[in-house]
Amino acid sequence: MDITKYLQIRNEMKTGDLLQWHTRGVVGKLIRWKTRSNVNHSSLVLRLSEYEQLERRRYTTEALGHGTVLSLLSRRLEQFNGEVWWYPLIDEWDEKRKMIGERSLSLIGVPYDYRSIFKQIVGHVSTNAQKLFCSEYCFIAYGLAGRAPTPAEMPGLNIFKPVVKL
Repeated sequence: MDITKYLQIRNEMKTGDLLQWHTRGVVGKLIRWKTRSNVNHSSLVLRLSEYEQLERRRYTTEALGHGTVLSLLSRRLEQFNGEVWWYPLIDEWDEKRKMIGERSLSLIGVPYDYRSIFKQIVGHVSTNAQKLFCSEYCFIAYGLAGRAPTPAEMPGLNIFKPVVKL
């Protein structure tokens, strides 16, 4: 993936901002078909200010098939074959960013929730932090609970500024 746009705007990206992914694969296609959406995966931006140095590193936290992980965002984007959109949190949520970061880090290593992702295909499931799928992970990191949203439903939380395609 060409990361030119990311390099131009990465200094604006902050902890808690949402990333929406369009992956090229069978499971991704099935999720997009079911949700009638252009996206099938969600993750969060994370800044670790103490370790940014001059590079201004940005990380992403996400629930993947092997569990919730922390990755260098530039590397994740460079190796990604698909499309990604950045949803910055609205200003009213700025004071919540530290807590979002702490929650997202506390969930690193939680196993992936294969059972719930397949249940989502026919209905919805309640959030459960014992095992997580991508948008459920983001939803819990935001401090929300209840019915776990699909990636397509994340923008409907109405906590984001206008979207930017990376």
